[in-house]
Amino acid sequence: MPVEPARRSATLLVAPGIALALLTAGCASSVGPTPPPDDPITAARQLPNAGGMVKSGDATPTCGEFALPQGVQLDPEALDCLADASAAGASAELAWSTPTTEGDPIVSFAFVGPGIDGVETYTTTAFDSYGGGVDGSWSGTLCPDPRDVRGEGDCRLLLEG
Repeated sequence: MPVEPARRSATLLVAPGIALALLTAGCASSVGPTPPPDDPITAARQLPNAGGMVKSGDATPTCGEFALPQGVQLDPEALDCLADASAAGASAELAWSTPTTEGDPIVSFAFVGPGIDGVETYTTTAFDSYGGGVDGSWSGTLCPDPRDVRGEGDCRLLLEG
């Protein structure tokens, strides 16, 4: 029995929808990027691939922890804190998060102290839904200027990946 043209159109429209639903049903249980945390600095410290200095640190009593809004830079006083500690041979750290264009936090940690020639900065993209992935990646730099937490000067790459 031939299918009427109106019924054929409905069948052609419904069939791809069913096929798409079946194909994507398995994807619903796959692991995707984690949503941005309420406290990205603490969340970054708890990542399984966070380094020892990051995991054990607490920047609050030294140079501070900051969740910066879009377009806001670190306060120069926080950078002065790192430079002053470095000049005195003391240990200090600074932690901050900055949002991507989409609002996902990128989290960084900067360390100065004995045995560090300048400032070591580690950054994770773990919470960047467009570039971080589930665990995210870490990058690290060593810069001779203790204020150069963004690695803009004569810095050496410590890790990437």
